[in-house]
Amino acid sequence: MRKLLVSGLAASLALGLAVTPANAAGLGGQQLDLPGIQVDLSGGAAPLPVLKVRTWVLADATTGQVLAAKRAHKPRPPASTLKMLTALTLLPRLAMDATYTGTRKAANSDGAQVGVEKGQTYTIEQLFYGMMLPSGNDAAIALAQANGGVRPTLEQMNALADQLQAVDTQATTPNGLDSPGQVSSAYDLALIARAGLARPDFSRIVATKRYDFPSKGGGTHVITNLNQMLTSGFRGAIGVKTGFTSKAGRTFVGAASRKGHTLIFVGMGIKESSKIAAEDALAWGFANLDKLKPVGTLVDPTAPLPASSTTSLTATAVPEAMAATTADDVPAPTLTPDPAASAAISQAALKVPAAPVQAPSWWLALIVLAVAGVLLLGFNASRSRRRRFR
Repeated sequence: MRKLLVSGLAASLALGLAVTPANAAGLGGQQLDLPGIQVDLSGGAAPLPVLKVRTWVLADATTGQVLAAKRAHKPRPPASTLKMLTALTLLPRLAMDATYTGTRKAANSDGAQVGVEKGQTYTIEQLFYGMMLPSGNDAAIALAQANGGVRPTLEQMNALADQLQAVDTQATTPNGLDSPGQVSSAYDLALIARAGLARPDFSRIVATKRYDFPSKGGGTHVITNLNQMLTSGFRGAIGVKTGFTSKAGRTFVGAASRKGHTLIFVGMGIKESSKIAAEDALAWGFANLDKLKPVGTLVDPTAPLPASSTTSLTATAVPEAMAATTADDVPAPTLTPDPAASAAISQAALKVPAAPVQAPSWWLALIVLAVAGVLLLGFNASRSRRRRFR
């Protein structure tokens, strides 16, 4: 097999093709690999505000430019910001009107919960809101189970991370709870957030402030978005996701749209209020947008991302009595995002380009290897890939 591998690679090189490894240094720009804060103020931009954040990225999702960063590729535990990848993976696979019946495993999830009850039926749409607004770990497990299980969902999440070129990321849980080997980076979370905001369903959910979630007995209770930047009225705020665990500390992904641009701030290891750090960075970015010179770019996916699912998926009912709920039945109207923010999100300039990046695509490489008769090589190569953090 080793001889086969060498001969196949030799055939590729002979045709002038070089497959760039996913963990190649300099992804998004060499400056992003440098230590310390990276920013170019030579165009007359004001100095950066002081951000008490271990690693962070400020990027323009509309243009793909990274405006400033600090240790952009440093691997860190992502906490619940990883739920962005869970949502982006499952939104194309699960029909919103499909139903799921709560299981003991989902109901007994550790950490933050939205109130998934064993034996109670939920729509997939309700579970997405339950996962993204109050960061329900139980809703994340429920969605993974509706998708066929936690293990296949994690495989799909990591495959999508590869497709997004989020090579610092390794998912070992669908909810972001601390787990051995589970890491991401500020750069990767910016890639994931940008891809998510290009989807109307994702952007609608993360920009929602409150939502009615089912309670035991047929009622509902109000769940609130934990993103204080969004709920406090920061101008143009459109989401995206909060996070906290003992190992990760505070993590945060915030986005806002103004003047035809959508900026994304990602902070990991935040040592101050996540809201203050994000608002300071975003306000500075908008104020200096025309004077900043980029220090890097958000790379494009290696292939077009999947569209929304058109099929219905109904989870098998669990014929067991529902567990008692501690949530109060407090009916309230569901609030939808600000129309202006939704319009800003849907602008064509925000959509993530589907074209491959500079390096030749894996498909082209596989075709070359297939011509050489090395079908087994593709399987071996895919198993031997190593991400940046390893």
